[in-house]
Amino acid sequence: MDWRRAKSVLIFSFLMLNVVLGYQLWTEYRERLNTAVDWTSLPSETLQSMRERNIKIDDNAKIPTETPFMREITYSIKHHFGKDADDRIPIVPTPETRIVYFEDELVNALGGIIPELSSYKFDPAGSREGVYFVFNRMEGKWPIFDIHLNLFYSEQKIRAYAQDIIQIKPSTGVKDQQVLPATKALATVIERNLPVGSVIKEIRLGYHGEKIFDEPEVQVSVPSWRVLLENGEEVYYVNAISAEVTTEKGDALANS
Repeated sequence: MDWRRAKSVLIFSFLMLNVVLGYQLWTEYRERLNTAVDWTSLPSETLQSMRERNIKIDDNAKIPTETPFMREITYSIKHHFGKDADDRIPIVPTPETRIVYFEDELVNALGGIIPELSSYKFDPAGSREGVYFVFNRMEGKWPIFDIHLNLFYSEQKIRAYAQDIIQIKPSTGVKDQQVLPATKALATVIERNLPVGSVIKEIRLGYHGEKIFDEPEVQVSVPSWRVLLENGEEVYYVNAISAEVTTEKGDALANS
């Protein structure tokens, strides 16, 4: 065997591996830069309002940069839980589960118990530590903020769940529209709605809507930016098309 040649090939292979890994790291870093910006990207008048009213953005909160084209969705509610503990469905016998899951592990552990589990994604900002985890029903890559799956736990085991189950209706005659930037939505809420001393915990894009009164089990949901505060008392939704702002109490995250 030509050891000198083998050594050269090995060195070259390591160099190529380093190049590939370096490129992957740079790509991931660039993607993070492209998907979030910090609070200094807000308009100067908004920053001035924040200073005057002592409004802050949490150090871990990022302002998204995506402005996708989205359309309103309509769905019918097949099952809807409320605030009463009687609405919870016990998991008996309680499986040997862990509180912290990877997504595949959760589906493997509870997918045979909870209907359509793979259609829901974890919402850490909406969860209540020590009581329950909140998951949002997804439509494509975006959460429907009003439709939840709650996993109730104690002693490191998931004991029960409560779930909204819906059926998405076909969209006809509805056009995609580009959503407002998160910076504009956030500026609107800061300047018009937030009380003095607020700390913004998260801003996230998804769907939010109201029931149709003549069809109580049907709801129209529009692209919206959700703004959460650190104190959990209020939840603000900014219509990502019209910029109209609505608000709900913090417990509506899990009990809408």
